[in-house]
Amino acid sequence: MQLSLDLNIKNEIPKILLSNKKPIMLDFLPDDCVIVDIETTGFSAQNDSIIEICALKVVENKVVDEFSSLIKPDKKISSYITNLTGITMEMTQNAPELKTVLNNFCEFIQTNPIVGHNIKFDLSFLNKKLDNLYNKILPNDFSDTLIFARKTYKELNSHKLTNIAKYLNIDTANAHRALKDCYMTYQVIKDMKIKMPTLQNCCHISKSL
Repeated sequence: MQLSLDLNIKNEIPKILLSNKKPIMLDFLPDDCVIVDIETTGFSAQNDSIIEICALKVVENKVVDEFSSLIKPDKKISSYITNLTGITMEMTQNAPELKTVLNNFCEFIQTNPIVGHNIKFDLSFLNKKLDNLYNKILPNDFSDTLIFARKTYKELNSHKLTNIAKYLNIDTANAHRALKDCYMTYQVIKDMKIKMPTLQNCCHISKSL
C-alpha cells in the first residue's frame, strides 16, 4: 500500500521537481531560456497569492512558444493591484486553480534556464507555492536581467522594467500584465546583448539561490 502511495505521489509531482539539483544564478543571459513573469495580490510570498503566470520559450534568441494563464486566487484582489495590473476578481473567477497552472507551467519550462526582471521576486512566489504543494522548489538555473540592466544602462536613475522599456522606445501599453512584461523583458535582453556582448553564453556560472 505504501509503495502504491509513493508511486501516486511521484506521478502527481511535475517531473522537473523530482530533480535534486540546486538552482544556480547565472552571470550571463542564455540564448535558450524561458522568460518568466508573474502577477500577485501583494509582495509576500508567504501570505499573498499568484494571480497570473506567463512565460516565453526562447531558442537561439527567438521566441518560439508562450505560456499564459490567470489563476483563481484564494484571497481578494485589492483595488491597488487591479489598478496596477488591470486584473480583477471577475477576470479570475473561472480561472484554473494554482496547482493546475503550476503543473502546466512546470511542464512548459522543462529544465530550461529561467530569465526575468527582478526574477528573485517571481521565484520566491513560485518556489513557496511549489514547496507548499510538493515540498520541492524549481531546480532551474536562473538569470536576472535587473542585475545586467544596472550595468548596461548606468545613465538611468531607475532600472524598473517599464523605465528601461520607455528609454528604449519599447511599447509599454498593458505593462504589469505578465505576458506583456515577458515580451518587454525579451526586447530589453536583445538590446543588452548588443550593447554588452559579454552577456552572451560565453560567461561563467555565478552562485546558488
